[in-house]
Amino acid sequence: MSLTPDELGLIDVLFKKLQEHDYKNLVLENYYEGKNKLKDLRISIPPQLTTVETVVGWAGTAVDVLEERLDFEGYIGAESLGLNDIYRANELDLEAPLGHKDAFVFGTGFVVVGKGRPELGEPNELITIESPKKMTALWDMRTRRISAALLVNRDTNGKPSTGTLYLSDQNISMDYGTNGWVEVDRDIHRLGRVLVAALPNNPRSGDPYGRTEITAAVRSYTDSAMRTLLGAEVAREFYSAPQRYILGANEDVFTDADGNPINAWSMYQGRVLGIPYNEDEQIMPQVGQFNANSTSPYFEQVRALAQLLAAETAIPASYLGFQTDNPASADAIRQMESRLVKRAERRQRQFGRTWSEVAKLALLVRDGSIPAEAASIRPLWRDASTPTRAAAADEVVKLIQAGVLPADSEIVMNRIGLSDSDKEVLRSERLVASAESFVSNLAQAASAASAADVPSARTEPGSPEIPQG
Repeated sequence: MSLTPDELGLIDVLFKKLQEHDYKNLVLENYYEGKNKLKDLRISIPPQLTTVETVVGWAGTAVDVLEERLDFEGYIGAESLGLNDIYRANELDLEAPLGHKDAFVFGTGFVVVGKGRPELGEPNELITIESPKKMTALWDMRTRRISAALLVNRDTNGKPSTGTLYLSDQNISMDYGTNGWVEVDRDIHRLGRVLVAALPNNPRSGDPYGRTEITAAVRSYTDSAMRTLLGAEVAREFYSAPQRYILGANEDVFTDADGNPINAWSMYQGRVLGIPYNEDEQIMPQVGQFNANSTSPYFEQVRALAQLLAAETAIPASYLGFQTDNPASADAIRQMESRLVKRAERRQRQFGRTWSEVAKLALLVRDGSIPAEAASIRPLWRDASTPTRAAAADEVVKLIQAGVLPADSEIVMNRIGLSDSDKEVLRSERLVASAESFVSNLAQAASAASAADVPSARTEPGSPEIPQG
């Protein structure tokens, strides 16, 4: 079966959409990697120094600081569905941050679900993160899901080589040749959903695809900081060393024994420490120096730019390298991080809907349908703030004492920050302790029953019989 005209038209629309974002994605990636080029205003920087590599990694910091507070730790609700087994099999604790980082850098990320090949070591339900540099999709505002998606692999020249079209009832694998796209394989799954979920960052009603954290303001402040730091380098080379002058000296002072002019560097290094009396002019030479220029104004300007960036990205200025002499108190630190924590919690809710959709798609691939109890599936996130272990433990103890949480609840273990391995060990120890307690109780009951069957005292002849048991 070959590609239909409708499918070819859809591929053309999606591929053009992907190409439209190529340049923007390249710019954003360069800012994140610190590879953006200096934007020279051609005013104060000598042309010879515009090629000096100056790097300001603020854009990467703005992304990483927010992403580091998003730890997706599995699913809660509908435990009988085995979703955490799928989570562990796909190592989503390591893979999910890749999608989050794509969303922060490019504005959106993509998660693809499909059947794995166990013979190649893949999980039965395969979940992969795909870059928005090679994947795009159409968004359905009514269903809040993707209606069609296209994945394109391109060579170093940007020419497509292979691709996959994801539709609600099938996945079509393709090759790109001289005559355009040609179908290679068609997987007709008839599941009724596109097996792709989007990770939009900070979407709006008019832009459901999301926006980057490397905003125009972040790029502008980064460019200004790069120019300022390069200006500081220029000032250090030309103006930080004091300029000296000699008045009334004979010309012989500036030549060597052979009469050749002494180079300026040799003079500056102290070759002219002794200056003879100028007999021709009958004056004593005078030596002095001009005050050197300080580079402090440049770093004050960088500090001001850092404060502007901190306001734009909701991260404390101390994260950008400016630390006060006196460390802030714990309350002050929490106050500085409050907006960043709130922003991270918003992203947890937004990305949480995506990971819930991924869970449903995985169940759909595994079972062919989505059970009713899947409606209660929720992703589990680590606390986006930075509480101490003592504070977390104190909170949990109070909740248990108030009867809000049972002592052996999964929520309790999550609140105090136990790892998955710690949880498994604790569960095993509880099972062992429960079995030992059960055996001990059985032994006590058996002992009590045996004691009840033996008369406590012999009865004398003619005395009333003592009833037993």
